[in-house]
Amino acid sequence: MLLAIETSSLVSSVALLHEQTLRAELTIQARLTHSEQLMPHIADMLEKASVPKTAIDAVAVSIGPGSFTGLRIGMASAKGLSFGWNVPLIGIETPTALAWNFIGAKDPVCVLIDAQKGNVYMTLYEWQGMHLQELEPVQVAPLTEVLAQLATLGKAVVFCGDGSLLGRTQIEAASPQFRLAPPTMVIPRAGSLALAADERYSRQDVDDCMTLTPAYKRRSEAEVLWEKRHGRALCL
Repeated sequence: MLLAIETSSLVSSVALLHEQTLRAELTIQARLTHSEQLMPHIADMLEKASVPKTAIDAVAVSIGPGSFTGLRIGMASAKGLSFGWNVPLIGIETPTALAWNFIGAKDPVCVLIDAQKGNVYMTLYEWQGMHLQELEPVQVAPLTEVLAQLATLGKAVVFCGDGSLLGRTQIEAASPQFRLAPPTMVIPRAGSLALAADERYSRQDVDDCMTLTPAYKRRSEAEVLWEKRHGRALCL
């Protein structure tokens, strides 16, 4: 039984996957902080699914990029559970988890995650049968540049992630071949995260609970402002 935790955005999502069967999933956008709702959601899901803590064989967590605070809460919780239950930990980058919403899709999938100030984290994927191929690795760029680049492909592209929700108007105006994913697929889901993690777990490809860190992909605004104010890098 694999427990998956997704807190990279405003979406709070947890899921249980057992032998390719989604036993339970709880996905909520209530604008409450993850620190308020994550652990109660996990406890509630385990109770309602009649799954004891001892049945959990591994914990998967979305590692970003995304909300710095959300990622830290999810990571700390996943590490605590992994260590406390003495089970493996598997970190999955958020764009990859989102791309697993579209298993077997024919069109390229562009994951856009809000990076603030008109920028997005962009990753481009394509499903080749049941194999997910990364066409463009995670990059931070203005949304306008990303859309102009993708328009040169001359093919249909499906968009997902909170960056696509924020940029819906620009996406629709950039090309008649661009389309936004439906509401059930545009957001990160712990069920899809669990599928991506299960593929790694089946190969015994797991992470070190002590060394796994969030994939921020850029420095926080606080770090940038600190360096401007003090004229040197912040020591962490």
